[in-house]
Formats: sequence, C-alpha cells, structure tokens
Amino acid sequence: MIDRVRPSLQLGKPRDPADIPERSQSPINLAGHPDADTVMLPAQKDKPAELQSAVDVTIPDWSADEATAALLAAEALLSGAGNLTRPRSRTGMMISLLPPSLRAEPEPDARPAEAPTPDEPTTDDRPGPRRTRVSRLVLLALLVGQAMLTLRMHNTAFEDEALYLYSGHLELAHLLHGTPLFENFASYFSGAPVLYPVLAAVFDSIGGLAAARALSLAEMLSVTALLYSITRMLFNERNALCAAAIFAVSEATLFLGHLATYDATSVLLLAVATWIVVRTAPWRHPGYLLAALPAALAVATKYASLLFVPTVVVLSALAAYPYRGKRALIRPVALGAVIAGLLACALYVAGSSYRAAISFTTTHRAQGGTPASVIALDCLRWGAVPFAVALIGAIAYVWRARTDKREHIAPPGGRLRRAALSTALAGTALLAPAYQLHLHTDVSLQKHIGFGLLFAAPMAGTGLARIVGDHFRRAQIGILVWGLALTSGMTQAGDLFQGWPDSQFLVRKLAAEARPGAHYLIEAAEVPIYYLRNDPNAQPGQFTTTYNITYVGSHGQVLTGQAGFVAAIRAGYFRVVAYNYASTPALDSVLARTLESDPSYVLAEAIPEPISGGTLTYYIWVKKGSKLPASDLGRGTRSAPSPSASP
Repeated sequence: MIDRVRPSLQLGKPRDPADIPERSQSPINLAGHPDADTVMLPAQKDKPAELQSAVDVTIPDWSADEATAALLAAEALLSGAGNLTRPRSRTGMMISLLPPSLRAEPEPDARPAEAPTPDEPTTDDRPGPRRTRVSRLVLLALLVGQAMLTLRMHNTAFEDEALYLYSGHLELAHLLHGTPLFENFASYFSGAPVLYPVLAAVFDSIGGLAAARALSLAEMLSVTALLYSITRMLFNERNALCAAAIFAVSEATLFLGHLATYDATSVLLLAVATWIVVRTAPWRHPGYLLAALPAALAVATKYASLLFVPTVVVLSALAAYPYRGKRALIRPVALGAVIAGLLACALYVAGSSYRAAISFTTTHRAQGGTPASVIALDCLRWGAVPFAVALIGAIAYVWRARTDKREHIAPPGGRLRRAALSTALAGTALLAPAYQLHLHTDVSLQKHIGFGLLFAAPMAGTGLARIVGDHFRRAQIGILVWGLALTSGMTQAGDLFQGWPDSQFLVRKLAAEARPGAHYLIEAAEVPIYYLRNDPNAQPGQFTTTYNITYVGSHGQVLTGQAGFVAAIRAGYFRVVAYNYASTPALDSVLARTLESDPSYVLAEAIPEPISGGTLTYYIWVKKGSKLPASDLGRGTRSAPSPSASP
C-alpha cells in the first residue's frame, strides 16, 4: 500500500519537521554519478539549510516518489540548474525533474548510434511508386521529344542509305531465290551485308525509305530507354533522367535516328550488351555471359563497333565489384573469351571476303589527309557539350558519391572503384576521335561519336544532376546547360541532314534518258540505283561510279583511273554522265574538260541544289542520238566506292 502524506498541510505555513511522519523511501539509484554524494532525499534528517529556510513545502496527496521528485525540483530552482519539463508519466517524473548534472548516464554497454559514413544515406531515400511513375512519364516525354526532333528532318536518300538498301534487296533475293549477285558486297562493306542490309530491305519493301528510317528511329529510342535503365542501376533515378535528357538531344542520336544505315542497329546491340552486364551485376550465376551474343552481333553489324566492346567487358567487372568483391574480376576474362570465340567462329565461317573487308575498312584503313585541327574542330562541334558535362560528372562522382547525404544511390564502392568506373565510361567518348586523329580522316566521325556518347551519357547524367544540385538548388544553370545541348544537337543534326543534295530531279532526268543496255556514269550512283531499281533499263550493272573504273578498250588494253574514264567517254560508252564536284572533284574537272571537247555529248541540264553551307550543282551530260556503242568498244565496271567517300 502506498504511503500518503496528510492533506491538511498548507503551503507557506511553518511546521515542525517532527510533524512529518517517518516514511520508508525508495532511494534514487545514482551509483557511479559524480554528484551522488551531494544528493539528499527528503526522508533524511539532515536537509540542506537553504532548502529549509527558503520555502516550506506542503505536499498534497502525492506518493512518496512524487514528493521526492518535487523537492528535488525545488532545490534545482533555487540553484538555477533545474529543468522543469513536464514529465509524461509518474514513473519517469523523478528522472525528468532532476538537474542535468544528476541525471542518469547511459548504461556502460549502451553505445550511441554511429554517424553515417559519407557513402551511406542518412535516411531511406529510395524512390517510391509515385516517384517511379513520375520518372517514367518524364522518360516518355523525352522519347516523344526525341522522335519529334528526329522526324522534323527531311531529305532524299543519302548514298550510304541507298547502297545498303538496294544491296539488301539483292542479298534478300539471293537468299530466298538464289538470284546471283552482280558484285561481292562482302569484300568492301564495313559490316556484314547479310545482317542490317537484309533487315532494312524488308522494311523498305513494306514502306519504302520512310519505313527503313523508322527502324533506325525505333532503335535509337530503344537505346535511350536502355540508357535510362543502365544509369538508374549504376546510379539512381535522378541521374538516369538527366542522362536520357542529354543523350536524346545530342547530334549523333538525332542524326542516326533518321538515317537508314547499320549504325543505329549496332549502337542498340551495344546498349543491350551493356544493359545485360549491369543488370546481372549482383547475380552469383554467370548471367553476364548473355551479353556476349549482342556484343558479337554489334561487331558483325558494323566492324568499327569492336572499338567499344572492351568497355562493355570492363564494365562487367566494375558494375559487379560492389556486390561480388574480388570475385567480379573473373567476369571480364570470361566475357571477353566468349565474345572472342564467337567472332572467331563467325569469321571462319564467313570466309576470306569478310576478312578482306575488315582489313580494308577497319583494322588497316588507309590514311587520310584531313588535318588534325579540322578533326578536333568537328569533335568540338558534335560532342563538346555532352562530353564536358560527362567530365564534370566523372570528377564529382569520384570526389563524392552523392549529391547530398540523403540521396539514395547504387552501391558506389570506394574512391578507386568510382574513379575506374568514371574513367571507363567518360573515357570511351574519346576512343573514336583518337582513332580518327590517328588515321587523319573525319569520315563517319559524326556517327562514331554517338557510339562513345552511349557510354559517356551516364556520367553526363551525373554531371547534370550535380549541376542542378540537391532540391533543384541550381535548376536555372541545369536548364541552361541542357538548353545548350538541345540547340547544339538540333542545329548540327539538321546541318548534317542537309549535307547532301536532293536527288529527285536527277533521278527524274535519268529515268527519262534510261535505255535498254545503256551505261551511266554517275557520281554517287547508289542513289539512282536505289530509286530506279524496278526500272529494267536502269539496273545496278548499268551504272559506274566516279570512284574508279576498269575499262577494256577496243584493242584489248585495260585502263583504270582517269585514263579509263577519258577513254570510255571518247568511245561513247556512257549514255549519261553526271557529276557535282562533291566526292571526286579532281576527276570531275577532268570529266568536264573531256565532255566539253567531245562533240558527241551535250550538257542537258545543270541542277543547283541547296545544301548546308552553300549550293551543289549537278551537271548532266547526255550522248547525242540514240545509237548505243558496240559491245566490243569496251566494258565499264561499277566498282566499290572508296571508304573515304562515306559520310
């Protein structure tokens, strides 16, 4: 039973301590406290003098513990060290009213919570369902914007597009019906002619050039979506959206998305391989080996893709290291061995023509004459903004893994791992420029930059996220940077897409002059071959390009180069000759002088076509009369274009 004090005592009236009955008190356990010796409970006979003289306390109907706590609180008031926070329960009243110096210390085995390390968030900031839905909607908006920016560009078929499409039709007819090929495309194509050209020809049969270009657009949209997923797994949602925003408006993305060449297909296959190695990073099982097939297919589709396969191989270890530790180092060895094995088997089956094409177009490509300053300027125009943002992201990520302490991010590992990852991703953007600087050629540089940007984009997303800052602290600067990337990408892609002339007037003129068995010398002959492939009087074997010729004269002599072209014109071998001083300006000057001095040819039409940076004029010469040259006068061959003629 709880002992209670008589309620008749009144506050402020003097009373004799003897009137207070003796009660058993439960002493406060202050063992080990430095002030334990100075604490005096109300049940003790010797009370502090200042307490006895300062106030006479009449205690209401409280329990003994409550009375003790009240007396201690009063003493604390007089000493100026009290803490009169209202207790929430009677059990904790004594401790809550104690002076700070007398409060109980933590138990010896009670350890304070450790402060979070810089690489761990202080709170769980994982994205919830609502944030995920919003992120997906933003990604969808970016994809729609990418499609609109791509489809705004218009032009007739580029010579590379025309070459791959009509060769695909021929390869498809050869595979399905055994139709003989009039030339060996595998000997000079920079990709397997039985892969992308055949696929593009199927789409071209369905909807023409627009359908073939739509295939490239779908592929580049898929690359952007895969890039978002890759960056989200390597970093987080915020960085992923920023990476997709930078990549979607870049020059290479917009240009390749509306170009019916094998570049978009190869980039997509590399993106699939990269996604696999990142997605399977936490797995114990060797699921990363699934990336070997798309990586090998990417190389087979475009041989130059081999330059970027080592990044995929290295990324298999870097992505898995935070989960698997040193055991992740076996992954690049195994993955590289499987990819090499697949490529070796494919090369063995393909034969000597493919090996010669790989050497001719990729591994032993001829040196060009483009100055290094021109190549460097092109690199700045087409990739400076994304690479600069990627460089900022790489440095910031190595220095600090998170934008703020509460940010949820994939396991970043130590600073050495972050430095290796940043170098591998951002540094890949420099591979294509470095290789082409070595060759002194800017051929296809505007397309190859897109391959490197696929890997640098995650770091660019990190850089843009750091520029914006936590809680959109510097959103204006981030919008400015992205706006600069947008305007640069739109302008450069539009200029590139207007870099070749509209060929519809040339095609109409050739169609009007087409005759059975006639021969045509056309600069960039691939374009009219593609558009007139269904015309029986304009089949591929009737065309000769201005790149080179092998001409057999009336006396059996074999002539090549300028001598062959001049001899064929003087013999009346070509019914139509068309040139524009674009691909082969030196030869075009020789052709012009020869045709002007030959009375059997007449300048039928000069067609000026606006292009980016000026006007390009097609000069069309037609042989007078309808009499065709005799078959024994000579033979022209449509030979492979030089690699330097590609864009």
